[in-house]
Amino acid sequence: MAVFCAAVALACFAPARAASLNVTRATLSNGLKVVVVTDRLAPVVTTMLNYRAGSNDQTIAGLAHALEHMMFRGSQTLSSSQFMDTVDITGGAFNADTQSAITQYFFSVPAQYLNVALRLERSRATGALLSQQQWNDERKAITQEVTSDNSNAFYRLQTKMQNTLLAGTPYANNGLGTVFDFAHTINAPQIQAYYQKWYHPNNAVYVIVGDVDGPTTIARVKQLFGDWPAGKLPPRQAVIPQPLKTHLYHDFSDQPFTAVLLGYRLPGFVSKDFAAANILSDVLSSQRGDLFGLAATGKALGAGFALQPPFADLSVGLAYIVVPVTSKPEDADKLLRGVIENYRKWGVPADLVRASIQREIAQLEYNATSIEGLATEWSDAVAVQGLNSPQDTIAAYKRVTVADVNRVLRADFGADKVVAAYAVPKNLGKVSAAGGSMAKENNSIPPSKHEALPMWARSILAHLNVPAQTLNPVQSVLPNGLRIIVQPDHSTHVVSVTGEIENDEQVQAPPGKEGVGSLTGDLFNYGTSSLDRLAYQQALDAIAANESGGASFSVEALSPNFERAAQLLADNELHPRFVPQYFAIVKGQEIGGLTGEATSPDHLAAVATAKALYPLDDPAQRFASVASMTGVTLDNVKQYYASAFRPDLTTIVVVGDITPARARQVIAKYFGGWSASGPKPQTEPPAVPPNRPSAANVPATGRVQSTVELTETTAVKRTAADWPALQVANTILSGGFYSSLLYHDLREVRGYVYFVSSSLSTGKTRSTFSVSYGSNPDKVVPAQQLAVADLRRMQTQSVATDRLLRAKAQLMGDIPIALESYDGVGAILHRYASFGLPLNQNLIDARRELEVTPAQISAAMRKWIRPGDFVRIVTGPSPK
Repeated sequence: MAVFCAAVALACFAPARAASLNVTRATLSNGLKVVVVTDRLAPVVTTMLNYRAGSNDQTIAGLAHALEHMMFRGSQTLSSSQFMDTVDITGGAFNADTQSAITQYFFSVPAQYLNVALRLERSRATGALLSQQQWNDERKAITQEVTSDNSNAFYRLQTKMQNTLLAGTPYANNGLGTVFDFAHTINAPQIQAYYQKWYHPNNAVYVIVGDVDGPTTIARVKQLFGDWPAGKLPPRQAVIPQPLKTHLYHDFSDQPFTAVLLGYRLPGFVSKDFAAANILSDVLSSQRGDLFGLAATGKALGAGFALQPPFADLSVGLAYIVVPVTSKPEDADKLLRGVIENYRKWGVPADLVRASIQREIAQLEYNATSIEGLATEWSDAVAVQGLNSPQDTIAAYKRVTVADVNRVLRADFGADKVVAAYAVPKNLGKVSAAGGSMAKENNSIPPSKHEALPMWARSILAHLNVPAQTLNPVQSVLPNGLRIIVQPDHSTHVVSVTGEIENDEQVQAPPGKEGVGSLTGDLFNYGTSSLDRLAYQQALDAIAANESGGASFSVEALSPNFERAAQLLADNELHPRFVPQYFAIVKGQEIGGLTGEATSPDHLAAVATAKALYPLDDPAQRFASVASMTGVTLDNVKQYYASAFRPDLTTIVVVGDITPARARQVIAKYFGGWSASGPKPQTEPPAVPPNRPSAANVPATGRVQSTVELTETTAVKRTAADWPALQVANTILSGGFYSSLLYHDLREVRGYVYFVSSSLSTGKTRSTFSVSYGSNPDKVVPAQQLAVADLRRMQTQSVATDRLLRAKAQLMGDIPIALESYDGVGAILHRYASFGLPLNQNLIDARRELEVTPAQISAAMRKWIRPGDFVRIVTGPSPK
């Protein structure tokens, strides 16, 4: 009866979402299609200009990708500096991605700056500079991106698998590109030719989603883009798939496990069977399915299925299994194929098909809990698949039958239609103390320069104010000490519940029992004391809810199902199924995983970092091992749970279509009986002294790019008077793209890195400051020299007035951007609660940040940051 009721609710609910959205459409006289979706979730807007051209339409590997990068290098109306500085002062995010059929450019900005986003996009729609000198600079960075992806064994294997599965079609074109082609083949005239051939308004769809008025937005788009001339589009490449040939690929990885991938060629989105293929993918990945069962029964560390982003005529599905390093890939392959063949023989369970259809329909509503997510959903539906709206998929899903799913399964999953890949770790398990050169002082690096902002953007800096508050949370504390924070939002029919328990296993685990917290968390996947794993997941499926348990727990459900979702979440959190059978399975998996982790580069890098930063007996140096996990008993798990999982250490945040009174009533009903005994445990590590500088290199099989972490301890706290000044300083360092110091110096000017970031991570008792980047081995030291030089200058020289103003503007714009999703709202409220800060701390910070002076920045940087004391950990090739 519950399943029937949930199905009825979903069938009625999904179209209601479409009706509640105010959608305005227009097609300009030049052919540009514009879709504006008004969403009042937050004062934010996301614009996505989708050009219907991608790697399918290129003649050289990576050509479409090269143009995507060059579109940020300026135009006849805006220089690259002006473009980057303008978007950064809005506090917005921007990016682009090259797919097979489209290249997508997007901005997410405060809604008041919609006109800025539109002007920026219009500036490059025509007149992009695309000069050879600019390409000479940009290809250094894009080559770094290629080497980064090619350092990943799974990327290398999936590329080979897709080349075989998609052979004979333009979908097999290399969208990323190659180091050789970027260095020797692609040039500015070729990039210009691609731009002139495909980047026309009659080949584009502009999707705008957020807190905007539809008709007004359409009028402004017409005003700005109406004179963009249409162009004649060339014919598309034919799609003629070659007969599929089975193949087995091998590669060595740097991961702590062995993995097997099985690839299948499936229907594309123009096929009548595409909806059935989607549902099949959901069935195969269901937590009640047999693939997940391989992990749940201890035969694997993990297993599942994923449908890759589809193409028009074809799509690719990947089944995968992860096993300990001690297992043979051939045995894992046999397990994986066995599950697939069993489904082909007997068919998929009808109730899993029904549950998957319900979940697909519910997911349309869940996507609306983020403005950017909703924009992506509409872009995929309208620009990629050619639908009228995402809601068009509902009818297709409702038509799917069990017979349809089984037909696709039996037609496309035969043993003669699979392309397989094995990724087997080959880790050296070594850390070298130094190796390569240490960075020396280099103060000859010229400071970055920026041009004046365009006239229409200068008003942002002229009127900097603290944004209006959009958070109005209501908080209360239950008699058992559990804190509840509720943020109502009625722009969706969704309620999101997230819980955080103050917890640090490295501090709280008993001596010699390292790993007990991780093992405890794994057991939450096995249901509750009253509902076993399958029965519990069936109850979640009945309401299409997404749930996870542990020290961080959550559930997402449609608002009519909120109480049932909260009841199930509480049952899992308060009454986990701690029984010998499942404990033995999880313990075996943990030991299997730790066996591989002991020699994995990422783990060794984490150990090396802790060893260099903290004293020998510090909790940060406590890592789980095979030995410690072997000693963990079920009684240890129960004792750890009783000690660490307490209501008086827990905060629950409820966001969505609910009133504060109703949310508190339901949470109190199901979590109010949770109790704790004895004093609260210590959950924070002790303060630590400043670290000394050092360096270590961790080899990583197959990586051709070095990942670099420069980290140091600092005594600054979140509540320190200098915290606002340090936030402004960090924004100047890496808060923007090319407009930031580090991006400008390390990427735009020198091309040493593809990405770079700086971070001040503050805790209650200790903090760290870090600079991270990825580079070729010979650029590790020069990049560090530039980063250190920038830090030194911020300590000794006053920040330029215009740069300071831009950083403050960006921080003001960050405030609404951070609240554009339920996840963002929940994360901020949890963070403030964990530090005991007011729930309007974002505005308190903003007022203080606006008051920061250049002298305060220099003083704070001198007091808290030590550029000469970094611990440098290089994972991958050693510095040259």
